[in-house]
Amino acid sequence: MLQLWNERLRRHQLNQFKYLRLIFNDNFVLAFIVLIGALGFWYSNLLGTIHQQLTFGKPIVIVLLFLVVQAGGIATLLEEPDSTFLLVKEKEFYKYFRAAKNYSSFLPVVTVALANFLLSAFASRGAGLHILDIVLIAIGLIVFKLGFLNINLLELYGQAKIGSLGMRLVSNLIVLVSLILSTYLFSAVMIIVAVVYYFFLNARVKTLETSGQLQWDYAIETENQRMFRVKRFYNLFTDVPGVTSKIKRRKWLDWVFKPIKEVSGNTYLYLFARGFVRNNEYIGLFLRLTIIQAIMLALIDNFYISLIVEMLFIYLVGFQLKPYFKEVMQNLMQRLYPISGKTKIADFTKLSTIILAIQWVISALAILYKFGFSMNSLIIIVAGLAVLIFVNYFYMPRQLKKYLD
Repeated sequence: MLQLWNERLRRHQLNQFKYLRLIFNDNFVLAFIVLIGALGFWYSNLLGTIHQQLTFGKPIVIVLLFLVVQAGGIATLLEEPDSTFLLVKEKEFYKYFRAAKNYSSFLPVVTVALANFLLSAFASRGAGLHILDIVLIAIGLIVFKLGFLNINLLELYGQAKIGSLGMRLVSNLIVLVSLILSTYLFSAVMIIVAVVYYFFLNARVKTLETSGQLQWDYAIETENQRMFRVKRFYNLFTDVPGVTSKIKRRKWLDWVFKPIKEVSGNTYLYLFARGFVRNNEYIGLFLRLTIIQAIMLALIDNFYISLIVEMLFIYLVGFQLKPYFKEVMQNLMQRLYPISGKTKIADFTKLSTIILAIQWVISALAILYKFGFSMNSLIIIVAGLAVLIFVNYFYMPRQLKKYLD
């Protein structure tokens, strides 16, 4: 079983590195650095405005830490044929899952530790917690997270219940109560409860070694869902085989298409517009980036950071729209339309211009909210408009021609 796990892990890592190499290109790294810098600058300014303990400081810390501890689970790397061809090895799968748990514990533990480290400044100023309190809570949450991985194992064997209640629900309640008690009363409560509960879960997990009652359908479906979420993230940056976007009718948005005249010259403009509105992936990406940009611009009061955020996010949305054109062009049925490639590119550019113009208007309102009617606002807004024009009339047409060729 350990040999099987090692082989699958090696194959899985090679596959992940292939996509990560494509994702972490120059554009993404630049955007990521700027985003982190902007968030860090805003966080620093926020901390500078806090001079005493806030009324909602501790509840905010509790909610954020509770959400962080939910992140991550076991990567079992199970495959569909396993339930047939490896059924005879069912009782030996405990060693396989134990290795999977050890591998899967690294990222969640680092995430919890990093979140506690970043939140420590706010917890100290806004919630009135001492450094020792923050450290004890962080250690307790890490132990709880390791315990949550044991719950994942118990769920794979259908034994994740305490009485009539699901163990995951009970665990979340214990974490929440421990966070409240540790934050308001005595911070050591978190680590004490976490250690006791961890050993309790460990004892439950050891009984799985001889149980041989693996829930194959649940285990395989859970892993398929986990891998789909990972691939869906990769699909935002590059083509991933086997990942298709969900389509929704969204009849309530039919009014958006009324300005498009029903003539042959607008065939692809209508097709692109309909597809964009119905496609969860692209409309969701546009909404997420636009909302994040607006929030950041409304909070950051530094001219240079705001200028970079305005230009960068407009470029990012335009850059992420390119795969949508390729996706439509790969549909063989669309070739039945007697429309030239030049018209297809022009129609897609029109749609891209409308989308980026909506984003630009929303970001302009956020800029005016923060800087008012000033020269700084004018420069940032004009810079965003310049990026919009560059993307749609210089960058986009040249890139789209490659997909037609």
